[in-house]
Amino acid sequence: MQFDSWAYALFLPVVFLLYWCLRNRLRWQNALLLVASYVFYGWWNWRFLGLIAFTSLTTFLTALPIKGDRSTADKVWASLNIAANLAILAAFKYLDFFAASTAAALNAMGLHATWSTLNIVLPVGISFYTFQAISYTIDVYRGDIRATRRPIEFMLYVSFFPQLVAGPIERSTHLLPQVLTPRRWDYGRAVTGMRQILWGMFKKIVIADTIAGRVDFIFYHPSAMNPAALVAGAVLFAFQIYTDFSGYSDIAIGSARLLGFELTPNFRYPFFSRSWRELWQRWHISLMSWFKHYVYIPLGGSRGSRWQTARNTMVVFALSGLWHGADWTFILWGIIGGMLLMPSIIRGPSATRDSSTTALLKEEGMDSCSTSIRTMMDAGLVFIGFAAAFVIFRCWSISHLAEYATALFSGTWSIHYIYGAHEILLYVLPFVIVEWLGRRDEFPIARLPLPTWARWATYWLLALLIILHSHGITRQYIYFQF
Repeated sequence: MQFDSWAYALFLPVVFLLYWCLRNRLRWQNALLLVASYVFYGWWNWRFLGLIAFTSLTTFLTALPIKGDRSTADKVWASLNIAANLAILAAFKYLDFFAASTAAALNAMGLHATWSTLNIVLPVGISFYTFQAISYTIDVYRGDIRATRRPIEFMLYVSFFPQLVAGPIERSTHLLPQVLTPRRWDYGRAVTGMRQILWGMFKKIVIADTIAGRVDFIFYHPSAMNPAALVAGAVLFAFQIYTDFSGYSDIAIGSARLLGFELTPNFRYPFFSRSWRELWQRWHISLMSWFKHYVYIPLGGSRGSRWQTARNTMVVFALSGLWHGADWTFILWGIIGGMLLMPSIIRGPSATRDSSTTALLKEEGMDSCSTSIRTMMDAGLVFIGFAAAFVIFRCWSISHLAEYATALFSGTWSIHYIYGAHEILLYVLPFVIVEWLGRRDEFPIARLPLPTWARWATYWLLALLIILHSHGITRQYIYFQF
């Protein structure tokens, strides 16, 4: 079930009403949410409900014997569960890729290989809920959380429908206690949840889906485009994937708030980052946090030499690329993302500017024109690198990437008519201005100096724009494929 569908528009209010009718009955509320989550997931393909149930139950059962003292027995049980989860993920997501890559390598060496791929259907959201299950196993092993003995609550933790198929990826220490603790109705939280849903719908339907057609045409026909159009395509795709994915995250966070849950923020205005390091602190925050806690820090993090820090960073980004998809373009994209961090790592912390969100907001609060201009210039340079890197992400093969690059660097520039410029001026530019003015809040319009009547008029305007741009067509979220 997609968030921007009529099915979800009916599903969420029904679940909301039934859920709060069961207030003060935690076990019944959790049981209802578990059933709702399985209906939500099964709406796409009911045959894969068995897979998510199997992942949930095996993780639940293998964690029970783990005491959290890091004993040999704990290590065996944790390793068995992590290996089982990774094996399931590999079988569905990477088996065909590794088989095809191995066959290509053997053929390149003159050895005839005719292995056939299985063309396995990739279950929606498998990377997300598998990582969430692994998070629980590791946290129990480390002693950060005790293994729960309540299967319904644990299965809900793995399958909670707002964030099930595209995140945010929740750590067990954050979401599971909320599942196990009674939730109270909070009108203010519900209001912010509705705002978040509205803003997410706007970003997805009005921005992402509208510019998607131009992006598709440019990337499907790079040889027919002049370099200016290809640059416009890169800019448009950067905003398409941002508004598509962050729009999903907004709807997920808003839906969870209506039910009394608080999910991890997944984006904090990444296109206003002043460095590549800061960008990855603001983009897909839950995934980068997962890799930080379960891969980067166990490898040694930044505690060793600069070479070791660089190595650990490259491992994380290469794995991040592979997590996104079973293709060499994703791996290349991840490696380039890591390489862009190398200058700051090599220079060391003394040469690295303080790029934390808190410092940025404090600096901007000084109302300094020169500071704002410098911030925008730095953000512009970071965005150029982001858009260029995500061209690799968007191309479906290395040969397609080569075709795009060849057309970009060998074509004849023309600025008389740039294919895609209309969408940049009409949709992207106003969106950037609104986000810049309201960048200190999850819902940018909330902090604009508007009277109450104007604020409500804005809500209705957003709703009208969503309806006018929907056209009855639902585009699948980009991150559903991961």
